[in-house]
Amino acid sequence: MKEGNTYSRRQFMIMTGLACAAVVSSSSLGTLFKTGVAEAAEKPEKENINDVLKKYFGDRKVEMSHVKLKTPIIAENGAVVPITIISDLPMDKDNYVKKIYIFVDENYHPFTASAELSPANGKASLALRIKMRKTSNVRAILETNKGRLYGAQKTVKVTIGGCGG
Repeated sequence: MKEGNTYSRRQFMIMTGLACAAVVSSSSLGTLFKTGVAEAAEKPEKENINDVLKKYFGDRKVEMSHVKLKTPIIAENGAVVPITIISDLPMDKDNYVKKIYIFVDENYHPFTASAELSPANGKASLALRIKMRKTSNVRAILETNKGRLYGAQKTVKVTIGGCGG
């Protein structure tokens, strides 16, 4: 501390930080802050894949055909898993794939993505990168304009740090 009660910039910043910490820790604001941090740190509740599929498709049966799902066997980084969905279903004016859905069973929220199509797309296909929390089944389900469902499913192993184990 300098003479005449003047402080260096560093001393002023330290004292201000300490004063703010004291106020936050002793006030109800500190309690709210601590509670909010604790709530944010809690894991979200994982949705059941069967419940999610029932929510989107009801009791309709998914026929496991006409869909080719390309995924890596091992994804070294779960944050960017490349997938490609290709279908041989027609894309005619009166008979076409209207929507593609992607689900990852072990994600907290299994519904991952969807894309709407029209006959103008010419072919029912989609390529994208998805996020996977851990090793899981990946499902692609196609819905036609007539309400029929077709799908494919593959297991993708997600490794931590690309170690392959």
